[in-house]
Amino acid sequence: MHGHLVIADISGYTQFLTENELEHANGIISELLNSIIGAIQAPLAVSGVEGDAVFLYGAMPEGMSGQTVLESVELLYGSFAGALETMVLNTTCRCNACANINALGLKIIMHCGEFVKTVIGGRETLSGPDVILTHRLLKNTIREDSGIADYLFVTQQCVDDLGVEGIVAGWIEHTEAYEHVGEVNGYVASLPDVWAVVRGQNENKVAQGDAWTSVTADSQAPPAIVWDHLINPAKRTIWLQANENAVVGQSQGRIGPGAEYHCAHGEDNDVLVFTVLDMRPVDYITTVFPVGDGVALRQTDYVIPSGTGTQIVSHSAPPFNIDTGDPIPQDIREAMQDTLGEIQRQGVERLADRATQDYAHHTSE
Repeated sequence: MHGHLVIADISGYTQFLTENELEHANGIISELLNSIIGAIQAPLAVSGVEGDAVFLYGAMPEGMSGQTVLESVELLYGSFAGALETMVLNTTCRCNACANINALGLKIIMHCGEFVKTVIGGRETLSGPDVILTHRLLKNTIREDSGIADYLFVTQQCVDDLGVEGIVAGWIEHTEAYEHVGEVNGYVASLPDVWAVVRGQNENKVAQGDAWTSVTADSQAPPAIVWDHLINPAKRTIWLQANENAVVGQSQGRIGPGAEYHCAHGEDNDVLVFTVLDMRPVDYITTVFPVGDGVALRQTDYVIPSGTGTQIVSHSAPPFNIDTGDPIPQDIREAMQDTLGEIQRQGVERLADRATQDYAHHTSE
């Protein structure tokens, strides 16, 4: 199989266990590992828990955007950091372990290559030179060279496979050398900095209580697959029934707030512009787009994990005057509501169906 190999490793683990009360220290480490595992999104899957680390793998689905894969990995740190912060804020215990929770950190290694699934002792495991290399990359000089303690290191092979050259362009270039392997080139990002950007965005979403129209649809695909259909221009083209879709205004190679989807429709290729107002990876995206002469609509599409896949929930706020920002007159809103609500429903249902078909195709290969 060819895919991505990821190790999320808790740093400071050995010192934390040996210098603090074992019972509390073990409980803290277990809770942090569970926070990482709980944030894993398909196509990533757990290969095993290795003491202080979680080893993951994922076959790259055809057509899946590199941004979705990369951000699915970055979300592991977000879950870890959130769990760590909650423990620090909520603990009243005065033991050394609870007092030193902040000494723990996370480093993530991401490599792409070949691997083989084998069953040993009744348990599935991965093997191959790239699996070995991924583990060897944990022993590196990144912290010494860059001063970054909590980092994501992505090898050049992964950058090439995922097509994320624009995203890593502002990262720190780094090279490691290993016996029998030679030099391994890649890029380093500070995970606290990446997470701070997400947390620092101004929240802009349509909540259920403020919705003018609301629709839901269920997909058998996991959230990350549905999310990729929401943000991937080529896939948006299909479920929006457009002729083509392009993105402009990307920031540091990523689709995010401020970016625009230019969606061409009809025989005349009339362009409809969807502007991204807010976006939280594998959670929700809010866009604003014209729905008439001088009238626009703000819509938030949520991806919510369900027992069998994903529930897609779409809320739209009342249409407003583009020039003034004021709601349009009520009688005009009422005349538009059924039509726009039906368009919204059809779009969300097509999104759910396309994501289900994509996932079924991927899992059957």
